[in-house]
Order: sequence, then structure tokens, then C-alpha cells
Amino acid sequence: MQATTDNIYVQMILGMCGALILVVSFILFSIRNQNRLLRQRQQFQAAEIVHQKDLLGAVIQSQEAERKRIGQDLHDDVGTTLSGLRLLIEMFKPADDKDQQYLNFVKSSKLTIDKIVKDVRHISHNLSPATLGYYGLAAAINEHSDIINQSGKLTVTVINDADAVLESLPLANATALYRVLEELMNNTIKHSGASKADIQFNSTPGKLIIAYKDNGKGLSGSTSQLKKGMGMQNIESRLLNINATCDITTKPGEGFHIQINYPVI
Repeated sequence: MQATTDNIYVQMILGMCGALILVVSFILFSIRNQNRLLRQRQQFQAAEIVHQKDLLGAVIQSQEAERKRIGQDLHDDVGTTLSGLRLLIEMFKPADDKDQQYLNFVKSSKLTIDKIVKDVRHISHNLSPATLGYYGLAAAINEHSDIINQSGKLTVTVINDADAVLESLPLANATALYRVLEELMNNTIKHSGASKADIQFNSTPGKLIIAYKDNGKGLSGSTSQLKKGMGMQNIESRLLNINATCDITTKPGEGFHIQINYPVI
């Protein structure tokens, strides 16, 4: 009788152990399956991010190519035609070349043509700055800043303490950073009411730091809200495409400040 009872206890213990093993196995299998699904989801999300980044890069590259084409057409075709028109006006001589109406016409025509040529050159430069390809980001930003300073709309000061890093930037990345700074300066002119803006280039090991600030009226709202504007979305898209980030600091009455962090390999 005792032996039978012992056997029953042994069988119960074995049965409980077997059930426990089944439960543990089921739990481990579920955890393993969930981990596998999580890894697959993460891989899919990573692939989706890479795909979106590639699409964004293709769009930006296409935009820059179109900008360059239009800029060259403006400079080569429109600029040349206007210069030719100026020469024709100078060559034309009426019977009385001292006629005051003729002299006034020639003077006003030359002034108008010169202004149009200057405007076309500025538009061509904004669309596709040749300086960027030949001399790099620092020279292109200095040139663009000089144009803005001459217009009297804003005084821009550029401080370059990262010349070696800027000179080594790939053209595509330099173009992206140029477009970002160009957008920031345009936003300052259009919306901030600022009289001054400062751009400073610095570098630390493995990083290029670009600080931009103005003395305008500033903005209210959280950083996430500020980044929803179309201008800031364009800026974020270009920075994302070159693996750069930005930090925004702004308050009403205290101007606008943004720091761009670009990883240098």
C-alpha cells in the first residue's frame, strides 16, 4: 500500500514537472517569437527610414540640378541678351545726337538694363552659387552675406573658426548647409524684424558646429511646434539628409538662435 502511494506521489511530481516544463517552454517560445517579431519590425522601420532618406536625397539632388540649370540659363541667355541690348542702344545714333530726349532715353535705358542685369546675377547666384563649388561653403556664405549687407535689409557677421573642416566638406553636404543658412537668413529678413544676424563656424573632434542667431523679436512655442513651419521643415529635411541635427532656442523679445551639429567623419 505504501509503495502504491509513493508511486502516485512520484507520478504526480513527474506530471507537475512535465506541466511546468511545458509552461516554461511555451513562455520561452512566446518570448522568442515576440523578440523575432520585434527585430523584424525594427529592421523594417530601419529599412523604411533608409528608403525615405534615399528618396529625400534624390528629391534634393533633383532640385539642386534644376536650380543650377535655371541659374545658368538666366546668366548665359538673359544676361547675354541684356548686355547685347545695352550695346545696341549705345550704337544707335539719331540725326541729332545731342537731343536731350535722346540722351535721357539712353541714360534711363542703360540704368534699367544695368539694374536688370544685376538682379539676374543675384537670382542666378541664389539659384546656383558658383562660389560654393569653386571655393567652398565659407566663401559662398561670405558672398551671400555681403549681398544682404549691401541691400541694407540686415547686417550679417560671419566668423569662421573651422576653416579646415569647411574646406573638406563634400559638395553635396556643403550645399545642404548653405541652403539651410540661406533659409535662416531669409526667414530673419522676412519675419523677425532683426537688424543683425551672426553666423559662427566652430569645430570639435568629429563635429562641425554652426551657430546662427539674430536680434529679432523671437518666437513663442515649443521646439516641436516651431519645427512644424514650412521653412523649418525644409531645414530639417536637408539636415536629416546629411545626418545633421539642430537645437533651437528662442523666446519672444530675445531673438532666434539655432545650433547645427554636423558629424565629421
